[in-house]
Amino acid sequence: MKYSFLPLAGQKGNLEYKSYKKIVADKLAAYGFVEDQENPEYFIAFAYGIDNGKEEISSVPIFGQTGVSSSTTYGSINTYGSYGSYSGTTTYQPTYGVVGSAPVSSTVYTRKLELSIIDIQNSKPDEPSVVYQADVVSSGSSSQIAAVMPYMLEALFKKFPDESGKTRRETIPMK
Repeated sequence: MKYSFLPLAGQKGNLEYKSYKKIVADKLAAYGFVEDQENPEYFIAFAYGIDNGKEEISSVPIFGQTGVSSSTTYGSINTYGSYGSYSGTTTYQPTYGVVGSAPVSSTVYTRKLELSIIDIQNSKPDEPSVVYQADVVSSGSSSQIAAVMPYMLEALFKKFPDESGKTRRETIPMK
């Protein structure tokens, strides 16, 4: 299957777009797609973006001593006639657990990637024939889409092309 990339507004000449385009081309090659600028059968178009982040408040447990489970006392008694004295030491075996919680604020960013494959032969000027469309949504603490995009593309191509219209969840460990 021969294809050509169709850059969207603002993507042509963009270095970030070029780096993602290379990853997409490598992923497509694994499925028999060949880039051909002269006689493509399909256009590949993709868009991506990241929001400004949303602050989320959660609570984390505070661990500490919750009590004593047992105690042990050692000592000695000294007697002097009808008088005596005691000298000893008591050690306590503490127990630990959750003693409270503290609020924690974090910013969560949502990243999105959309990829479409368009059949050139069956497309009309104002009506592209989209034969495949995928949306990848990622959320997390990274505000840099460049750090996350390779993993988003890996998730997209993990079971490519998969069932149309089906939503699936992929977990890709960061390296």
